[in-house]
Amino acid sequence: DGNGVEELKELISSDDPCAMSIASELVSTASSVEKSRPLLLPLVEEGTLEDLLMHPDADIRSGAASCAAKIGLASKALSADDGEVMGLLDVAIELLFDEDEDDLGVGEGDSQSSSKSTTSLSTTKQVPPNAAGDSTSMDRGVEVLAYLVSKTFVKENVANGYKPKGSPPNRKPVLQRLVEIACAPQSGDAQMAYGLAGIFNLLSVSIETLRKEAFIGKEITKEQYDQLQAMGKTEEEKDAEAKDDEREGDDPASVSERIRKLANANVPRAMVKLLEGSRNSDATQEKLLEGMGRMASETSARGIMIQQGCLTSCLQLDKGDKPNETEKKILRHARSCVAKLLVTTNPGVLTVSQRSGAVGPLLKLVKDSDALDLMHFEALMSLTNLAGFDNETKNRVVSQKGIPTLSYAMFSDHEMVRRAATEAMSNMIPHPEMMEYLKKTENLRVWIAFSLDYEENFACARASLGCLAMAVPEPDFAKALIQCQNFREMIRTLMECGQLELMHRVLVLTVGLVEHGGECREAVVAAGAKPFCEGYIQNYHDEKKTMKDFSFSPAERGSLSATLSLAKEVVQLLR
Repeated sequence: DGNGVEELKELISSDDPCAMSIASELVSTASSVEKSRPLLLPLVEEGTLEDLLMHPDADIRSGAASCAAKIGLASKALSADDGEVMGLLDVAIELLFDEDEDDLGVGEGDSQSSSKSTTSLSTTKQVPPNAAGDSTSMDRGVEVLAYLVSKTFVKENVANGYKPKGSPPNRKPVLQRLVEIACAPQSGDAQMAYGLAGIFNLLSVSIETLRKEAFIGKEITKEQYDQLQAMGKTEEEKDAEAKDDEREGDDPASVSERIRKLANANVPRAMVKLLEGSRNSDATQEKLLEGMGRMASETSARGIMIQQGCLTSCLQLDKGDKPNETEKKILRHARSCVAKLLVTTNPGVLTVSQRSGAVGPLLKLVKDSDALDLMHFEALMSLTNLAGFDNETKNRVVSQKGIPTLSYAMFSDHEMVRRAATEAMSNMIPHPEMMEYLKKTENLRVWIAFSLDYEENFACARASLGCLAMAVPEPDFAKALIQCQNFREMIRTLMECGQLELMHRVLVLTVGLVEHGGECREAVVAAGAKPFCEGYIQNYHDEKKTMKDFSFSPAERGSLSATLSLAKEVVQLLR
């Protein structure tokens, strides 16, 4: 009859705990439906919900807080009020502590505050799975916080150990409390698990990144969309939006610092605990793995994440032989997290099982046609890192059919993916299977072509030429190389290219061929290597003058010295 809101107001103002509890549940449930929020907005704006928010009963407060958070963040006017948001944050934090802290296990200093030994973690009390769907105050606290943490200043407060004013002296900061809740037994099965996963996820990312991610796979970029939107706005609207953006600003340095604080607060271990307990919830697993991947983007946090079990947890994730689309996405996130963790990690600090176990998931990510180019790139860089460590890891790559996979990735449309694939292949030298692959004429032609393509993709050419130079000491490969039709072109072109890094590599290759003697030496002579080297020495033998004339960087000065030394060695060997 259209009087529902008025009847709600009557329930709220009744002072009857039962009626107020019903009202609290109603507003909480209704605020989850987008079309209902406008009807409930007057309750927030008029302050009617204050009676529920200030009630001594935690369950009544929790439902009202959930409603206020959902409606407040949906309303531009309310969400722009920092005081309102901080007030809701204080309520959410109080709800996290409303249930007896012994339910989750407490520190030695807190244990004296409760005599309910039957509810301690050491006995039988655990986070309840809530199979019936009933929400506890703690559930609601997590739910409210999951809404509020989309705000940058809330993220900063949470990461920096925020406590509401007037909190008991021994009360833990909110982040520590969240970690404690997540690490409790059966937390992964609890109703709040998805909310905890969402909170940890959002703490690890900026609003700007989320906006850009929303346009991945679309026909329009975020920048293009913003330009189109701006065309229909007045100057006043643009100024207001600019102020909002500045207020919500979350630069990369701030995100990195926040991630470091999360890592030091044991958030990675909490996420691992949630992941282990959420085997029946694909949504929770996806949110957790996405958050782990975001944390792993911060280089300085990777070591802590590995120590706290993120790598092992991702490697152990299994979805069977025929995963559905959702499960494929979860596996993709897990493999992407593995790739990010291992890009810069010293393989020597990993266990043998971690090094070997990472190879298969990384190769599967490289083959995943639905993965982003960035994921392919990071997986290939991690394989490069691992393959260069020892023969056991190289054997693992070969046994997982890694050479054909890496070879295929060398033809990616993205030049950074091509470069990373080429570098990964290079680090497979001198494995016998890799040498057999390189000896094949059709493969050698490709590698020489890549080496000659330095004007279009210098990094890929450098990696390709470096691989050939490392393989030259093997006699059979050297003979196969000189028999390629474009061998002479490669030697002449790269010696004369003027790129010191490429010249360095081709001269190393040349020296290696000459040292084999016989037909390899003759092929180098026929390519005109000696006259070039003699001319190069004559023109640039005065290194100080050359460096002054060309304003070389310190790295280029080292390359100049190395190339001159190699050129002299070539001339000496060919006499």
